[in-house]
Amino acid sequence: MLKFGKKVSYRPILVSLFYSLFTLIVAVYLQVATMYWPAIGFYLASVAIFCAILFGYYLPNLPNSFTYWEADQTTIRYNAMNYKHRISMMFFPYQNQLTTINKKDITSITVTGDFNNPQNIAYPMDFSLIYAILTPLLSVLKNPITLKLTLKDGQTIELNVSRDFAYSNQKTIAKLNQFFDSLNNSQIKIINYPNHNISFS
Repeated sequence: MLKFGKKVSYRPILVSLFYSLFTLIVAVYLQVATMYWPAIGFYLASVAIFCAILFGYYLPNLPNSFTYWEADQTTIRYNAMNYKHRISMMFFPYQNQLTTINKKDITSITVTGDFNNPQNIAYPMDFSLIYAILTPLLSVLKNPITLKLTLKDGQTIELNVSRDFAYSNQKTIAKLNQFFDSLNNSQIKIINYPNHNISFS
C-alpha cells in the first residue's frame, strides 16, 4: 500500500482554538469581574478569531494542508475535497470516508510540477507556529506537483504529492515510481512524467 499526503486531523480546530484562547480568557475574567458588556465583546472577538482561522484559512486551503490518497495493486482511494466534505472532515476527521476508484477505469495520468529542482520548494522549518501552519500551503504554491487522472467516463481527479515532495523528494520519487510501475501501461497513458532514474545533487 502506497500512501501520499496527510490525513485530516483535529489540527484545524485546535489551532483555531489556540489563537482565540487569549480573548476567551479575557472574556471569562471580565465576566467574573461582573463587567458583562466588555465580556460579551471579547466573547464575540474570540468566536470571530476562531471562525476566521477555521473557515477563512483552513476551509479553502484544506486540500493543500491535508490532501491524502493511497493506492494498492487495483484501486486508488482519496479524499474528495469539495466544500461539503471539507467541513465534515474538519469536525469529524476520523469518520472520514475515502472515495475509491479502480485503476482499470483510468485512461491517462498527467503529471504537473517541477521534479528536477527541489531547491525551489519551501521546505518546512519549525521557526514558529504560524510558519508551521503556512508551510504546506507555501510548498504547494511554490511548486504544486499533482497527478491529474482522466477516467473512462470523462471525469478528472487531481491527486496531490506536493507535501510529500517538500518533506522528502527522493522518497516521494521512489513511491511514485512504484505507483506508475503498478499501472497497465498499455491501457493508461502517462503524460509528462520524467525518467524514473531521477537524482538530486
